Amino acid sequence: MNITSFKNDIKTFRLALPATVLAFAAFGSACEDETSKIGPSLTEGDINISIDTLYFDLGAKAVSNENYDSKTGNLLFGNIDVPEYGKLNCSFVSRMMCATSLDQLPDSLQSPERVDSCRLFLSIARGDLVGDSLTPQKVSVYELTKQLPSDITNSFNPEGYYDPSKCLGSKSFTVSYAGRPDSIATSKPTSGTNSNGQSVVQNAVIAIGIDLPKEYGVKIFEDYKNNPQIFQWPSTFSEYYPGYFVESSFGKGCVSNIYGLDLYIYGWYNAKQIVEKDTTWVHKPFYVSPLISSPEVLSSNNIKYKVSDNLKNKVANNESIITTPGGYNVSFRFPAEDLIRHYKKGEHNLSVISDLILTIPAETIDNNYGIGTAPTLMLIKTSELKDFFTNNKIPDNETSFSAEYDSTNNRYRFSSMRSYILNLLNKGELTEEDVEFTIVPISLETEQGSYGNTTYITKCTPYTVKPTMTRLHTEKAMVVFTFSSQIIE
Repeated sequence: MNITSFKNDIKTFRLALPATVLAFAAFGSACEDETSKIGPSLTEGDINISIDTLYFDLGAKAVSNENYDSKTGNLLFGNIDVPEYGKLNCSFVSRMMCATSLDQLPDSLQSPERVDSCRLFLSIARGDLVGDSLTPQKVSVYELTKQLPSDITNSFNPEGYYDPSKCLGSKSFTVSYAGRPDSIATSKPTSGTNSNGQSVVQNAVIAIGIDLPKEYGVKIFEDYKNNPQIFQWPSTFSEYYPGYFVESSFGKGCVSNIYGLDLYIYGWYNAKQIVEKDTTWVHKPFYVSPLISSPEVLSSNNIKYKVSDNLKNKVANNESIITTPGGYNVSFRFPAEDLIRHYKKGEHNLSVISDLILTIPAETIDNNYGIGTAPTLMLIKTSELKDFFTNNKIPDNETSFSAEYDSTNNRYRFSSMRSYILNLLNKGELTEEDVEFTIVPISLETEQGSYGNTTYITKCTPYTVKPTMTRLHTEKAMVVFTFSSQIIE
C-alpha cells in the first residue's frame, strides 16, 4: 500500500531550554555514590523540544466485516431498509438466569394451582432506537430446545435450536408512547434498576409485554417445588431452561435496543378482609420474577446486514467507510517507517519521545433515519484483531488504542501511542505485522476508581448498540509527534 510522504507544509515548533532544566526534569535525582558521565554531558549544548505536525494520506481501504462476536448486553430487534445505509434485520437469542428464589414466597403462594398468568417483558429505554417509533411491529418468542454454542457469532442460525411450530407467545406493538394503551404493558412492576443493573427512571422505559401460556408459569412452579436443584446453579438451570429465540415476525422501519428480558408469573392467594367487624376471604394478587436476562449469561444478536449500493459505490471510489453492526471496517498501513526516518534524521545523539497522536477527520453520511457516526473506534494491529474480542481484551495503548468521536471538531483522536513507536525503535527492522492496522467500532464499559477521579475500562466489545455509518477522511490524517533532542558535543 502506497503512503504519501510528508507534505511541504509540515509544521515544526522547536523550543530551546537550558540543559540543566532538562537534566532535572528527566532524571529527578542524582546518584550520590559516584559521578556519572551522563550528567555532565547534558550540560553541553541546547535542548530542542520538537512538536511536529505531519500530514498523511494513509491509503486506507474499507474491508468487509461480516462475521463478528455479537455476545453483548445490547440486543437489537427489528428491521430497517434505508437507501443510504442498507437493509438490517435483527433478532436475538438469550439464556436466562434464576433471579428470585420462590422460597421467599409464603408456603400458601408456592402452589402451582395459584398461578393465574405468565408474561415475558422486553425492555427498551425510551428513544433508544433508529427509525420510526410509530412503525407497527410484531414480536414472536420461541423456547430454545438445546444449549447455545459457546462460539456463537452474529451469523448464528437458530434453526434446529427451536421448534418453529411452537410459538411460546407473540405481541403486536409500537415503541412509541403514543401507542401506550395498546402496546405498552402497564402491569410490569417498576424498580430502581433493570435486570442488567442499569438505572431505570419511572416512565422512561417501554416494556413490551408478551403473554405466555399459563401452563408455562405452572411448570416453573412445579419444577421449583419438585426439583429445586435445577435452580441452584446457572449451568444446571440452562440445561432445563436453555433460553429464548426472539424474532421480528412483522414490521419494517424501526430497530430497537433491548436491554433486558424479565419473566413475571402472576397469581393469587386468599387473604382475610375485615369490614365493619365482618370477616371475609378475598383473592389478593401477587407476582414474582423468577427468570431474567443478565450479562452473566450468554446472549447474542443474530444480525443480517445487506450494505446499500450507495455505500458500495463510496467504497468502490476508495472512500473509507465504517458501518455498524458489521458491514465495513477500515484497514491501512501505519506510516511508522516515515515517522522513524523523520525522528532519526536530526543531528542529535540523545533524545526522548514524549507523545504520538493520530487524528483522523470524520463525518456523518446523509440519511433520513438519523443514522449517525460510531461513538467510539479502536485502532488495533490487524494481526491481533481476531483474538482480541475472543480473549476479552481491552485497549492497551501499545498495539490497540481507542478514540471517541469529537462532534465539535468532527474527528477521532488516537492518543497515547508513545509506547507503540518506542517498541518499534527498540525492535529495529519492521515487519508487515508491525504496521498493518484495522479500525473497528467498539463499545467500552468503564467504572470509577475508589476515589472517583480515575476511570478504568473494564470491558470492550464490538459496537452493536445501533446502526451507524461513518466516513473517515484518511487522506487527511494528521500525526502529532513530540520529542526532545540534544546534540552532545
